[in-house]
Amino acid sequence: MDASVLRKRIYKLLIFSILMVLGILLMAFLFINHADDSLNKATYTTMDQEIDLCVQRVSSKKNTDLVLLNTFARNLNKETDLDSSLFEMKKESDFSSIQFIDMNHNVYSSKKDSKFSYNNLSDEYKDKIKNGFLGEQSTFKQKNKNYKLTYIVPVYENENQIVGVLCADSSLKPYTDLMRKSISGGNLYITDFKDFYGIQKNLESNEVLAVIKNMNLSENVNGLIGVKGQEHGIVVKKIGIQGWYLCYVNSAKSLNYPLYVMSRTTNYVLMLFVIVVILLLWIAYRMMVKNNEEMEKLAYTDQLTGAVSFARFTQLVHIYALKNNNYSLVSLNMRRFKFMNEILGRDKSDDFLCRIVTCIKPMLKKDEIICRDSADVFYMLLIDTDENVISNRIHAIFNSIRQNTKDFCYEYEFCCGVICNGARQEKYSFEQMLTNVMFALAQSKEMASENICFFDEEVHKKKEFENFVESNMQQALDSNRFEMVLQPKVDLDTNLVVSAEALVRWKLEDGTYLPPSSFVGIFEKNRFCSKLDFYMLRKAIQQIRKWIDMGIQPVNISVNQSKIVFYHENYISELKSLLKEYDVSASYITLEVLESTVIEDFKLFNQILLEVKKLGFSVSLDDFGSGYSSLNVLSKLTIDELKIDRIFLHIDSDLENKKTKWILEGIINIAKKSNIRVVVEGVESSKDDEFIRCLGANVGQGYYYSRPLSIDAFNDLIHKK
Repeated sequence: MDASVLRKRIYKLLIFSILMVLGILLMAFLFINHADDSLNKATYTTMDQEIDLCVQRVSSKKNTDLVLLNTFARNLNKETDLDSSLFEMKKESDFSSIQFIDMNHNVYSSKKDSKFSYNNLSDEYKDKIKNGFLGEQSTFKQKNKNYKLTYIVPVYENENQIVGVLCADSSLKPYTDLMRKSISGGNLYITDFKDFYGIQKNLESNEVLAVIKNMNLSENVNGLIGVKGQEHGIVVKKIGIQGWYLCYVNSAKSLNYPLYVMSRTTNYVLMLFVIVVILLLWIAYRMMVKNNEEMEKLAYTDQLTGAVSFARFTQLVHIYALKNNNYSLVSLNMRRFKFMNEILGRDKSDDFLCRIVTCIKPMLKKDEIICRDSADVFYMLLIDTDENVISNRIHAIFNSIRQNTKDFCYEYEFCCGVICNGARQEKYSFEQMLTNVMFALAQSKEMASENICFFDEEVHKKKEFENFVESNMQQALDSNRFEMVLQPKVDLDTNLVVSAEALVRWKLEDGTYLPPSSFVGIFEKNRFCSKLDFYMLRKAIQQIRKWIDMGIQPVNISVNQSKIVFYHENYISELKSLLKEYDVSASYITLEVLESTVIEDFKLFNQILLEVKKLGFSVSLDDFGSGYSSLNVLSKLTIDELKIDRIFLHIDSDLENKKTKWILEGIINIAKKSNIRVVVEGVESSKDDEFIRCLGANVGQGYYYSRPLSIDAFNDLIHKK
């Protein structure tokens, strides 16, 4: 290598080193000038974080105590010894005493030797009790020898009637313990700006207290005070309990000691280079750590709300499930969230989602997790498995979110699905629970506002069956898996089979059958019954054609027609087409329509009825008497047959049986005079048979005569007759 080139490189390196030293010196100079500002900002940031955590824990403790007291209020048995009940409640809680005050100001106490009297209460206490009688719950401080907290909640006898209030006293010790855990050093006081109650004190506490007592304090104060020549930061914030504030005083040295030392030692030039090297190494390390944290955050944290991602949620649930099988999954969703995006805009909607997580996180217990999957879909892992406990917690979450989103001025509703893996519930894998909780969420969306739907295995099986039916019904129709069976109708004069009713059975691929009761209702809801009715009508006409071709005298077949089919615009043309296709007389077919079909549109029904009868079909009014039948219907319809509903045969009392007989005799007489054939269905015993014969009915149908038969079995029956 050429020497000149080497000298040039050394020169460049020297210049670079000098520039680096100058740069370091300049940074040191700037650092010294701004060290105090940085320390102050760091002090306030840390103090804000600590006091916010302190306020949050106090609020959580207060809410927990109120929830517990409300639970006691709901479980208070006012028909037993109230003092004993209150004593038992006190044993189950951290309250120092519990009192029940009824609407007449009678006082019952958990302390049997208590001299607690309503008349001896302070005016403020009485005002809070009066508000409790009006349904308001409250928390306030009292001072006798020491400070204490008093909670008041209303007690309801039912959902609307208040019968008294439940009062509970608690010492400040649980709260002060929480506050000490939240604060690292310094001096912390509870104050109403008149008195100061010390919670945590440093050695200079007396001097600090003397200074702040002389200050004009107010809510949300941030500032500096000097104590013994050293600057201290001071922060004042509401504690979340009426009239109480937290006053927190701490020094930069105590809170940010490394920065404090660094700002002093940077005056030494010799140590500056060592510090810079260490600092550069530390920065390099922090960059690596930060990059790793950023990558983890991208992978495991929802970037919008700060909740865990679904991938991380899945991992954490699996980890938790290995240790404890008893837990619950909650799925949370909003109705019409896309409209919120349209109405409020993307930014406001995103802010709303962030507030949901902000409200939920403080209400979670240890090991519990909140996850945002996508849009407005949230999942939670809860360690509770009792449905009542979970319901209360979720409603508390809803209330918290509503309180925190009042400024949105937008009406929204939550849907919530829950599945529990508890000791008494069936154990599911996480994948099964995830599927089932989404099913529960879908059920919740079909119910009332903010309904919490717990997964029900029976409902799930029912929905699975409905899905099976709807997924396979068209294929079953196309492949002729719906089979027609015939139930004989017997002439009561000759005891001969004179006709039959066509009934449907669904034959599955495994050879088993589904009864009509399991799928007809589903078909009526999804309107598939229109296709099935035409299918069964075609089957009946095909059978008539087969009997004619076999030289057998056809038996009249009754076919049920739903109102969807009967009022179809192409109904008459479809009937004509079927008769023409199979060259069969319509006189062999009776169309059975329900009385509800008639009542729905009497005028239109009569028009269609006339067209049907012109084609030669007989028409039967089915299930007469099951609804709001009127004898006026018989006078205005030219029907051929009247089917009496089976409910008239299943009467228990003698008095009702006599009334039924009188009614049926009247109906049958009117029908006969109108040349209408009377069929009674549901005949299941000889007693039923004897009863309808005495009434003068024409035809009987039911298990007493015969169950529904296959076509071959029916052919054998009519041959024997």
